[in-house]
Amino acid sequence: MNNRLLFFLLGTFVFINLKTVAQSWSVSSPNNKIRITVELKQPDKNLIYYVDYIENSTTDPVINASNLGVQRMDELFMNNFSFEGITNRSIDENYQNATGKKLSLRNHANEMTVSFKVNNKLLNVVFRAYDDGVAFRYIFPETSGAEYYVTGENTTFQLPTDGSAWIQEFATFQPVYERFFSNGTPLNQNIFTQSAFPALFKTSKFWLLLTEADLHDNFFGSHLDAYYGNGTFKVAVPNQDDGNGFVNFAKSSLPWIMPWRVIMIGKENRTIAESNLVSNLSTPSTIADISWIKPGLSAWSWWSNLDSPTDFAATKNFIDFTSTFKLPYFLVDLRWNQMGNGGNIDDIINYANTKNVKLWLWYNSGGPTNEFYNDHPRDLMHIKEIRRNEFQRIKNLGIKGVKIDFFQSDKQEVIKQYIDILKDAADYQLMVNFHGSIIPKGWERTYPNLVTSEAIKGAEAYLFDGDNYRPNAPVHHTILPFTRNAIGSMDYTPVIIGEGRGVVHYTTDVHEIALLNTFESGETHLVDRAQSYLGLPAIAQKMIQEFPTTWDETRMIDGFPGTHVVMARRKGQNWYISGINGLNTEKTISLNLSFIANGEYAKQSLKDGNTPRDIVPAETNTTIQTNFNSNELMKPFGGFLIVLKRKACQESYTINNSATDVMDTYKASDKITSSVKILSDRNVNYDAGKSIDLITGFEVQPGGTFSAKMGGCTE
Repeated sequence: MNNRLLFFLLGTFVFINLKTVAQSWSVSSPNNKIRITVELKQPDKNLIYYVDYIENSTTDPVINASNLGVQRMDELFMNNFSFEGITNRSIDENYQNATGKKLSLRNHANEMTVSFKVNNKLLNVVFRAYDDGVAFRYIFPETSGAEYYVTGENTTFQLPTDGSAWIQEFATFQPVYERFFSNGTPLNQNIFTQSAFPALFKTSKFWLLLTEADLHDNFFGSHLDAYYGNGTFKVAVPNQDDGNGFVNFAKSSLPWIMPWRVIMIGKENRTIAESNLVSNLSTPSTIADISWIKPGLSAWSWWSNLDSPTDFAATKNFIDFTSTFKLPYFLVDLRWNQMGNGGNIDDIINYANTKNVKLWLWYNSGGPTNEFYNDHPRDLMHIKEIRRNEFQRIKNLGIKGVKIDFFQSDKQEVIKQYIDILKDAADYQLMVNFHGSIIPKGWERTYPNLVTSEAIKGAEAYLFDGDNYRPNAPVHHTILPFTRNAIGSMDYTPVIIGEGRGVVHYTTDVHEIALLNTFESGETHLVDRAQSYLGLPAIAQKMIQEFPTTWDETRMIDGFPGTHVVMARRKGQNWYISGINGLNTEKTISLNLSFIANGEYAKQSLKDGNTPRDIVPAETNTTIQTNFNSNELMKPFGGFLIVLKRKACQESYTINNSATDVMDTYKASDKITSSVKILSDRNVNYDAGKSIDLITGFEVQPGGTFSAKMGGCTE
């Protein structure tokens, strides 16, 4: 009957023309709670998508009907679509990162690729559903060596208007993502300016974060267009003024794979803060051996003395501090090529080598569109041959990393420069830190030598925007783990101590030290003067010196953007727990530490004292037991920091779930009791002084290795 269905219903013949009925296709997350659906609508034959959350037989909308489409110069892929086909696959892989909230990650999702044609030209839309969100991307799958141009997107995110937003105004010229996030702006209000990714939202039932991932050198960095209180956020291309003359469209041959449009989704805000969705969506590492990538703490003199990089004596003194404080790295910032007063940069490199201090060097990204003409060294990073020669030169000198600044653009030509720098730096085993830069796009997975980037209004704002920054900094700190730091490492440059630099700050000194744990950055630069850190209590000094910058696990224990954050991170068997208070009132936090393996720990802690500059340090032994709780008081704009270091030999172990099964070797003076599965990729050893009890539930899966012996702590 040629696209007609015939039904016999209650004695009546009913004809339904399929050409007037929408077609739809869906894919769900591995836990079947999140579902994204795409529809081919009639009569315009346009594409929409929507996202639902299904739990206990109840379906709640997360993203309402939103537009899909791409504007290519030779064709508008916005309507007149015809369906061509669909493929599905499951993704389940494990991989390692060099930095981030969690180094060992699982990428687990269901994927659906739906193919369409417009005027005989193909467009694929790929959808992925994860347990913590969804993503989609556009692909032109045909093959052609000709150049094609994308001038925009039809992509929208249709949110309910009963929610709130934490979003940052987009800087339309020289975007560097260094403005405050709004603090819960109602979604029924107009936001006339454009907004930057990432954008955080709270609706009546869900937390959402919008961003993009897996951006390659064949596209530009996107943001969100102006908002008019109707729930519609639209993807926008770079502004024409951005980039000083570069075009604001993208070009490529075919096939052409564009970035993921990412929607993190959770019923609790901790889902957003803990998510690794940007990394999971990004291209796997292009560096086979990442063992040379060694993130860590770094001293940094520029904030405390802006002229120090040009002053050999001042820099030498800071290298002495770096060595005394047992930090692995020191960053020599801008204008180091103009160093005088007793020596030059070569002399500093030689001196640092005698102190076993590894150096990072600053560079201006340079190039004809870069207007920061007076900040040197510049024009060494935008031409491949010159850049590679410089990387070879400094590698031979023992330099370990480069901080490259002043990109100021999201256009395709600059995106290509970022990626070329990362590729070339990897060839010379150099780590990279981007400043004056774009937000993370998943490059930390693809190019793991990128250990951090700025794209944040950080501690340097105390120097240049102090009157505005000072009263807003405490709230700003509590928003960042849910926004900017949720998508990748963030070089905020924390830990201002006292006011010796002459910089007044409302946060307590404990709040500042707690930022080491509240924020995540593979390379963390300590911002303040040497004297500030050397004047701290001995326990505080030791805690800072030994603080990790990469993590095996991250948990948001408690928090709300704009008020407070309590963060827990694990490195090996040790836990680091921090709290910061964004409000000018005291706040007591009840800590439930049931996720920490039972046992004996050495505990170090820092708490607020009577004044914002007082620190109350403590060091003791403690025993963590099931449902262990403690109360922590934070003073106004205050905080706390706790380090729990597990003792090497415990009296006993009870290993019964994933929270207690975190090691490969267990030693106990008395007994070990286990009821867990040893998975196929594990090699586990139990060593007890008196008994090893393998009870119901214990199993060694094929491929797994398990051994047990008696000896315990005596060996």
